[in-house]
Amino acid sequence: MDNKKAAELAEKELKKEDEEKQIRLIKEAIKQTLEKIKTKEKERTNLNKEIKTLKQDIDNIRAGRLDLIAERQEKDEEAKRTSVIEVVKEIHHHYYHDRWYEPYRITYKWDSPYYPCDVGDIADLGGFNTVCDWITTVNCSVAKGAYAGTYQLDNGDCVTLT
Repeated sequence: MDNKKAAELAEKELKKEDEEKQIRLIKEAIKQTLEKIKTKEKERTNLNKEIKTLKQDIDNIRAGRLDLIAERQEKDEEAKRTSVIEVVKEIHHHYYHDRWYEPYRITYKWDSPYYPCDVGDIADLGGFNTVCDWITTVNCSVAKGAYAGTYQLDNGDCVTLT
């Protein structure tokens, strides 16, 4: 009888160890899943902030408010990195009576290997700083007027802005 009880006890212990091993595996899987969810939520939060900044840039250009883009980029380094353009108010010795005509230096951060026009056209628009930057001076009136149009995206989609 002792051998039978010892065998049953050993079998019970093996079953218990196996169950504990399975529980540890499940708990580790849950922990890893929770960590991945946390990471993805953080990524989503960052992406939502970037999307919000980019939409604000478009809304500010539509309204001809380059000053708001420049102010946001001056206060928030992340907004400056996220934006496609860097906007800096040009300081001139003469005073503009209307904010519509105050000049802003626009640095377009090119993220495509192809320029939309040849280097001569870029040079005519103000020149370029590096192979990837395109710099020109624009006022709010020009920005507002240039906003509307139909844009074909790289994926083939067309977006019309009015």
